Amino acid sequence: MKKYFFIRTDGRYVKLCFSEILYAEGSRNYTKIFTETKQYLVLITMKRLEQFLPANLFTRIHKSFIVSLEKIVQFDKERVWLKDKELPVGHQYRNELEKSVLIVNDAEYCCLPTATINYVDPIRINGYHQLVEAG
Repeated sequence: MKKYFFIRTDGRYVKLCFSEILYAEGSRNYTKIFTETKQYLVLITMKRLEQFLPANLFTRIHKSFIVSLEKIVQFDKERVWLKDKELPVGHQYRNELEKSVLIVNDAEYCCLPTATINYVDPIRINGYHQLVEAG
């Protein structure tokens, strides 16, 4: 898989690496692509740009915004925060954002069915720790 693509801007083709992109903001047939150092105005719709961006690296969070998953610092149901930018989350995109990132918590374990657990206790034999099943 390629790690970059080219955009046409100001009469030139400019190479953009996926890792450089913070987010993209759409406005009708144009899209602004923001990096940490520059922004580019490109004649492409958000829908078309979304087709070119890898789904494991980018997600649509609003009808006007696509964001790099790696650049997200935090988010809730209404906003996404990047290092120096706050972006809105559209109602229809809330679930997609949560599906796009790995969320680790222990809430799922409270509802798991209980099972018999065989605990293993360490004991010391001849100066070495060995594991012995308790019970």
